[in-house]
Amino acid sequence: MYWLGNTYQLEGGMKRLDAGRIFLKAANMGDPWAMYRLYTKNPYSLCTVWPCDSKWDSKAVEIWEKQSKQGNGKATFALALRKDRTFWYNVTKWLPGMGQEKLNQMALKAFHQGYQGAAVYLFNHNKSANLQYLIQAAKNNFIPAYAKLAIYYKEKNNVNLMNKYKNIAIQSGDTGFIKFLFYVYIQGDLVYKKDFDKAYYYGKITILYGDNNISEAFGENAPKEFRLSAKVAKDKQIVLTQKAKEFVRTHPPYHYYDEYSFPFDGMDF
Repeated sequence: MYWLGNTYQLEGGMKRLDAGRIFLKAANMGDPWAMYRLYTKNPYSLCTVWPCDSKWDSKAVEIWEKQSKQGNGKATFALALRKDRTFWYNVTKWLPGMGQEKLNQMALKAFHQGYQGAAVYLFNHNKSANLQYLIQAAKNNFIPAYAKLAIYYKEKNNVNLMNKYKNIAIQSGDTGFIKFLFYVYIQGDLVYKKDFDKAYYYGKITILYGDNNISEAFGENAPKEFRLSAKVAKDKQIVLTQKAKEFVRTHPPYHYYDEYSFPFDGMDF
């Protein structure tokens, strides 16, 4: 019911107007995530559209605290993110032993309770200190970890590990990372040298996955320095397009959806 409400909200129109009723139904059925979406101070709530009741916050917290004690890592992480948005934790965030340190402890507890997404939160706050948890998440087949590790080792100029995680992320069909490769190969940098053939290939995969936001690079009106139709030979375009189609046929697109990434990207996975 909670996910149906999300779907209705994203589809828009009259269904979006019905999303509030569906979230309310899910909340009354006991779903804490639906409750939090009805909380007035939640930045991802429906309260800009529907009148909400602050009671849902305390109800959600009560359920999360109970679930956390039962070993539910996602509930523990929900409590950490909720505190992360409070005034007190933001004021004391960088004081030793205070805000951020306590939040990291909660996130680490969530990770050990099985919520792999907490490794991303820890890594984002201190890459060197928390790299081990992101590597462990990758070993646990948490697909968003592969792209983050590939980019991390790219910045560290560790080509072997960069390529290791890059290849796993690609083979996993990670849509965001494949689109990232399109951009870096079309522009070039210190590690990924400018390569229009590779940019064409990863761009075609991105478009075949349903993302048309980069299609202008393949048209005649694109900036001259990025106009792939002029940068890649016609016969090579045919080969690369066929190769991209074959990749998409055998590698379905991967989208990571959970209560923190969908639909409003509460966490950047």
